[in-house]
Amino acid sequence: MKARFLLACAVGSLAWIACEVAGGLLFLAAGLRLWRYEIVPVFQGITSPVVWLLALLLIVPVSTAYDRALNLRARSPRSRTALRLLLLVTFGPVIEVLLNDSVFRALFGSPLYVYTFLPTFGGSGSVLSPLYYATLLVHV
Repeated sequence: MKARFLLACAVGSLAWIACEVAGGLLFLAAGLRLWRYEIVPVFQGITSPVVWLLALLLIVPVSTAYDRALNLRARSPRSRTALRLLLLVTFGPVIEVLLNDSVFRALFGSPLYVYTFLPTFGGSGSVLSPLYYATLLVHV
């Protein structure tokens, strides 16, 4: 069971990394920068190994806790998908703002990232953040 959970964490984070890098580079190629990483930036600031670690530690554990709290196994596939999407578009942006402001800015004096397109919360969020988090449904 432990190995399966760790594998799920690895697969979920690798899929997220691939989507973030590919999506970010695609927008850059079209002349639009959506965000820029400030701490250990790679791929023209589109991502950072620091956020890879956060993805590894957060995506599957938070999703699993949410699934268990709402007993999603007992729900229909459509209901499960809708509730997971609700989690992602609601809690994802909240968690990212809290981590960027409360942890990185407070402890390290610099944000992990700054949204450059339609920023909110001083660049810790974006009007498009719920859409970015909706893409996580693919790897949940």
